[in-house]
Amino acid sequence: MIDFQLYVITNRHLCAPKSLLTVVSEILDVGVKAIQLREKDLDDVALFKLAKPISDLCQTHNAYLFINTNTKVAIDIGAAGIHLPDSGVSVDYVKAQSESNFLIGCSIHGVDAAKKREVEGADFVTYSPIYPTESKPGYGLAIGVKNLEELIKQVNLPVFALGGITPARIGECLRAGASGIAVMSGVMSPTGSEKRAKEYLSALCDNPI
Repeated sequence: MIDFQLYVITNRHLCAPKSLLTVVSEILDVGVKAIQLREKDLDDVALFKLAKPISDLCQTHNAYLFINTNTKVAIDIGAAGIHLPDSGVSVDYVKAQSESNFLIGCSIHGVDAAKKREVEGADFVTYSPIYPTESKPGYGLAIGVKNLEELIKQVNLPVFALGGITPARIGECLRAGASGIAVMSGVMSPTGSEKRAKEYLSALCDNPI
C-alpha cells in the first residue's frame, strides 16, 4: 500500500558540499516519508556504503527507502523497495528475487509504459516531465497536466507527478488525479532542504485528494 504523497528523489551532487546523509536526516525530521536513492553513478560497494546509514535513518523515522535500479543493494540494506527506469527489467523479475512485501515503483513517460508496468504488478509509477525541468533535460518537452490527467484515467495504480513540480503546482496535479508528487531539485540543496520539504508537505496538506 502506498500511503505517502511526497516522494523525494536524491542527488548528492545537488547537496554538495553538505553530505546527502545530512540532507536526508533533515528532511526526514520534518516529515518526509518516502525517498528514492538515485545515485546511478555508484558501483555496488559505494552504493551500499552510502545507502546503509540512510536506510537506518529511514527505518528510525518509519519512512520508505527505495533504491534506484539496484535490487541487490536494496535487499542487502533492508530497503522498502526499488525504483525501476522506464526501460528497466520487469517488475516480475524483481519480485522473484525479493520478499513479497517489497514495493516497486517505476518511471514511465507514456500510457503504454504505464499499462505495461501495471500488468507486471508495479505498486506505483512516476510520470514525467509534467513541467519544464532542469534536472532531466534529456526527457523531452513537458507533457503538461492535461496529459497527466489522461494517463491517470487509463491505469489503476498510483501515479506521482514528476518534473518541475513546485509547491504552487501541487494543487493542479492532485486535481488531475495524481496520488502525489515526486521532486528532486525542489528539495535537494546544501541549504534549506528541510524548509523546502516542509513547503511541499504543507501544500499537500492544503490540497487534500
